[in-house]
Amino acid sequence: MRPVVSVVWWCALLSAAGAVAPDDDAAARAARNGRQATRALVTSNRIMHGWLARRDPNSGLLPHRGRFQGSEPDPSWVVANTAADLYPFMVMAARLTEPDVYNGAMLDILRQETLLTTRVGRLSDDVKGGGQGFVRATPDMDAIIFGSGEYMKDGLIPLTELFGDTPWYHRMQGIAADIIRHAPYETSRGRLPAQTTEINGNMLQVLSRLYFKTGEKAYLDQVLAIADFYFLDMLPTTHDLPADRWDVKTQKPLNTRFVLSDHGNEIVGGLSEAFVLAMHARPDKAAQYRPAFIRMIDRLLAVGRTADGVWHHDIDIVTGKPIANRHAHCWGYMFNGVYTAYMATGEPRFREAVERALGTVTRTPTYLFDETPPVAWWSADSYSDAIESALVLLNRIPTPGLPEQIDIATAKMLDVVRPDGIVEDWYGDGNTIRTALMYVMWKAQGARLEPWNPQVHLGAERDGSSVLLSVTADRAWAGRVHFDYPRHRDHLHLPINYPRLNEWPEWFTVEHDRRYEVRVGDGPPAARLGAELVQGLALTLKEGESVRIRVNDGGAPPYGH
Repeated sequence: MRPVVSVVWWCALLSAAGAVAPDDDAAARAARNGRQATRALVTSNRIMHGWLARRDPNSGLLPHRGRFQGSEPDPSWVVANTAADLYPFMVMAARLTEPDVYNGAMLDILRQETLLTTRVGRLSDDVKGGGQGFVRATPDMDAIIFGSGEYMKDGLIPLTELFGDTPWYHRMQGIAADIIRHAPYETSRGRLPAQTTEINGNMLQVLSRLYFKTGEKAYLDQVLAIADFYFLDMLPTTHDLPADRWDVKTQKPLNTRFVLSDHGNEIVGGLSEAFVLAMHARPDKAAQYRPAFIRMIDRLLAVGRTADGVWHHDIDIVTGKPIANRHAHCWGYMFNGVYTAYMATGEPRFREAVERALGTVTRTPTYLFDETPPVAWWSADSYSDAIESALVLLNRIPTPGLPEQIDIATAKMLDVVRPDGIVEDWYGDGNTIRTALMYVMWKAQGARLEPWNPQVHLGAERDGSSVLLSVTADRAWAGRVHFDYPRHRDHLHLPINYPRLNEWPEWFTVEHDRRYEVRVGDGPPAARLGAELVQGLALTLKEGESVRIRVNDGGAPPYGH
C-alpha cells in the first residue's frame, strides 16, 4: 500500500525538525539527520509514484518526457535516457520504501523492456509509445551500443552495487556479453565498442567492475583492448588527453575537443578503473600503462581546471584552452578518477587537487547550486550531479563546512519537486531520486528501517568506530533496523574501495564475523555479531517514542577465553 503523507503531518514534521538545536550533542544531530533523511525518502517515493502513474497502458513502459521546458510529450522508451536515468532509480526507491512495488511494477517493467526493446541479441533499442515498434526503422549499432552501455553504467551497475545479485544484475550480464560480441570497430588492439570517449569510458567502468565480480576473462580482455588503445596508441599522439571522437580507420581524432563534464569525462574514470584492474589482474599491463596514465592526470590538472580548481566544461586538447565559458556541473566525476590515481600511484599531488576542489566548493557553494541568472543549463539534474559529486568525495576526505552546504543544496533540490511527484517532467527526474537516496544513506550512515514508514525517522551520527542512531516514531512502529556492510567487496568484489561514478558510498559498515557492543536506549550493552546487525535489530516503538542505539566496535577476534 502506498504511504499517505498529509500536508498537516508534513508541516508538523518540519516544525519538529526546526525545534532541534544544532548543538554539539550527537543525539540531537542524529535526530535532525533523521528528519532530513525522511524528507528525502518521502520525496523519492513521491517521484517514483509520479512516474509510475505515467506508464504506457499498452507497453507497460515509462515515457521519455512530458512537457519538459515547453516541449511536446514524448511517450517513447529511450534506452539511453528512460532506461538509464529514470527507471533504475525508481527500482531503488521501491526496494527501500515499498517492497510490493519493487516485486510488482518494477519487475513488470523489466519484463516488458526485455521483451519489447531487445533488438540485437540482448541489446536494446528505443521503442515508440503504445508498443508500436522501434523508433528507428533499421538498427543503428552505434546508437544501440550507446543506449545499452548507458543503461548498464548509470542504472544496472549501481543497482548491483547497492543490492547485489538481482534480476537486474543478470540483465546486465547479458547486455555486457552482447556488446563485447558485437563491438564494431576493429583496431590493432582488438575490437572496440565505439570511437567516442563516452561509450568506451562507460564500458571500461562497467566491465572492470564486472570482471572483479565474476572473474570472466571476456570482460578482462575487452577492458585491456580499450585501455591498450587509449594508453598505448591514442594518448601519446593527442597531447596526453583523450580525443572526444576518433576515427579508427585514419587513426586520427575527428575533433580536438575533450569534454570534462558528463558525456565525455567517462573515459577518465574508466581508464582509472582499468589501471586498478591491471594492477591486480595484469601487473605487466599496469607497468605499461602507468607513464601514460600519470601524464594524462597531470595534463588534466594543468589545463583542465578553472582558477578555483574545479573543471572547465570542455577544452581543446591541442591548445589546452577552455571552449565553453562555464564549469562542469558534475565537478566531482573526474576527481573520482584523480583520487583513484592517488590511491593507485601514491602521488600526493593528486589527493591535494581533490582537497583543493572540496575546499572551493565549500567556500563557493554555487558549485552545488547556481542561482545566478541566466542559468538555463542548470537544472534539477545539475543539482543532483553536483551533490552526488560532493557526497562521493566527502566520503573519502572529510571537509569542514561541506556537510552544511550539502544540506542546503539538497533542500533546494527537493524543494522543486511538485506535489504530484514530477520534478521537471523529463527522464532526468530519476537523478533526483538517486541523489536523494544517496543523501539518505549519508544521514543514516547506511542504516535503514524495515518496514519503512514516513512517520518514523532514522538518523545517525558517526564517531570514529562508533555510531549513534536515533529512531523517532510519530506513530507506533515495529520492525528492524538494518546496518550496512562493505558492499564494494561483498557485492562487486572490488579489491579497494576507489571512488567511482554511480557508486553508493559506504559510511558506517559492519563486518559479518566481527563483535560489536550494542546498547539500545538505557538498556545494558549486549554483544552482537555484525551478521546480526545486517539482518536487523528488532525494535518496537510507541507513538511519540524515541530511542537511541549506540554501536561500538568490539575489536578483532579471537574472542574466546
